[in-house]
Amino acid sequence: MRQSRLTVALATLTLTFIANGRAPARSPMDARQAEETRYDGTVAIWYGSHFENTGSHDWGPIKEWNGPFHPILGEYRTDDRKVVRRHLRWLRRAGVDVIVYDTCRIQPELTLLDLPKQKTLQLLEDELSRQEKETRKLSLVVWMEKWNSNPTPQQYQFALDYVRKNLADRDFYYHLDGKPLVMTYLNGPAPELDRIDQEYRQFLTLRRVSPAPQTPGWKYFGLAGDKECMTVNPGANGFMEDAFIAKYVNHQSVDDNALRQRGKAVSQQRADGQYFENQLLQAREVDPKVIFISGWNDWAWCLQIEPAKEYGFKYVDMAARLLGRASETRAYREP
Repeated sequence: MRQSRLTVALATLTLTFIANGRAPARSPMDARQAEETRYDGTVAIWYGSHFENTGSHDWGPIKEWNGPFHPILGEYRTDDRKVVRRHLRWLRRAGVDVIVYDTCRIQPELTLLDLPKQKTLQLLEDELSRQEKETRKLSLVVWMEKWNSNPTPQQYQFALDYVRKNLADRDFYYHLDGKPLVMTYLNGPAPELDRIDQEYRQFLTLRRVSPAPQTPGWKYFGLAGDKECMTVNPGANGFMEDAFIAKYVNHQSVDDNALRQRGKAVSQQRADGQYFENQLLQAREVDPKVIFISGWNDWAWCLQIEPAKEYGFKYVDMAARLLGRASETRAYREP
């Protein structure tokens, strides 16, 4: 998703998809056992906004470089209440418990000082505050990030204060270890932000997220993690984000033909859903406090389970089934 993820993630994906040439080895927990045994931990999922002014980061690359997947909703905007409501219904259908909202914004790029202005966040807050009639209640977590760089200490502290004062005490905000959870993704070392984290640990549960296996904290790419959090994903390939940064940020030439050919191979790398299934089964075997799915709608990274024209609701319904939550989500699969 972000520039610093590219090298680490590309190496990881090369090992996973190219060297192995197949999905991860099957877990000792088989699909039937998973279906019949409910996962009682928390299922969290990454959620990004799609309402940039031009849409060039989100939908443009799919057209330009033969993106392999296209959302059922078309080139949508998440500042549209109807879109957010549709997403919430589908997230409930998937058996998700917690929406991890990424504060990162592109075109125009916003800082964490603009957090109160984010329309998608406002809509999520409003909708999640009115779930009385829902059989499945969703919670919210804020994910701190600035695209292609790190936030300044001023920006970071402002955002933590915003969560403390405006979200942490809301009924729908998710708590881990007895305190409101905030997740942070950084594009490189930030010792000054480490010091701020120490100041806020009495108020918040803070978790850093990284794509690098050797970096402490929760992981962005699966299968990875421990008894606290296991990260899973349906497969990922950042070729469109990589090309976007090269062409539109760094103003370098890119091989459009090679990119279009690469797009054709991405759907094969997902192994028709087997990659996601095997990761979920292995995460179930660990039985962590949290299973983190990355992500819901990161189309630039081909890292989404949101329904697409190419695979329909395959990943949504697979998640509910392998989490042992098919029966409790049935109402959200009905018209």
